[in-house]
Amino acid sequence: MENKDINTFIEKAFSHFEKDRKDKIDLNFLKNKRLSDNECLYLFDFPQNRILYKKGFLNCLGYDDETITFDFLFNNIHPDDVKLVKRITRISVQYSLDNPTNSSDNQLFITYRHKTAKGNYIKILNQVTVFGVDKNNQLKTVLIRLLDISFLDKTNIVNWTFRTSDLDEDAFKKKIYKHNQNIFTPREKELIREIVKGSANKEIGALFRISEHTVATHRKNILKKSGCHNFIELEIFCKGKGIL
Repeated sequence: MENKDINTFIEKAFSHFEKDRKDKIDLNFLKNKRLSDNECLYLFDFPQNRILYKKGFLNCLGYDDETITFDFLFNNIHPDDVKLVKRITRISVQYSLDNPTNSSDNQLFITYRHKTAKGNYIKILNQVTVFGVDKNNQLKTVLIRLLDISFLDKTNIVNWTFRTSDLDEDAFKKKIYKHNQNIFTPREKELIREIVKGSANKEIGALFRISEHTVATHRKNILKKSGCHNFIELEIFCKGKGIL
């Protein structure tokens, strides 16, 4: 399931929905919405698995609106970010389907790097809000707004927030980062939290009742496991993997 293409997941998840619905969606709100040069948007229909409306991509990313498809957008996410972005998207959509009661208020925010028509990558804030639900409050359409936030965020970290009622945040986060849970041992994770605070070996040793030498050994092993050269890189690595 982890490597399943996002379109395959959507087709399977929404296979029970009626494809040729007769209800019409009023797009006047979107057509009349004014956009800044650093934003674009599109309306995505899950049962039909297609974009119903799009605009602003030329100014924001340099692409003509006509070229924009769901696959095109995902294919131009940075290779180091796309797997996590797809996972976050898939798990959030599945949660909305499994818990439809309040799904109309669900919101998803993800930041990642996206390629522009010039070939460079910019940092994007992807804001997903529910646009339409069916009579059973099941998810139908979502409005996705993309904003260029490169002037605010120059990191390579994929950050995200999923807002919904009664969410068990710890359990949800574990689903997102389940494949990263065994990179470090439980004790190493405890030490990492102290290391990124800037605590010295003596302080950490006293806290966990181990020697300074043992702490130093843990530090070396942690850097080796992560492939990081220093603890600034380690903090970035751990945030990106959902360990911090």
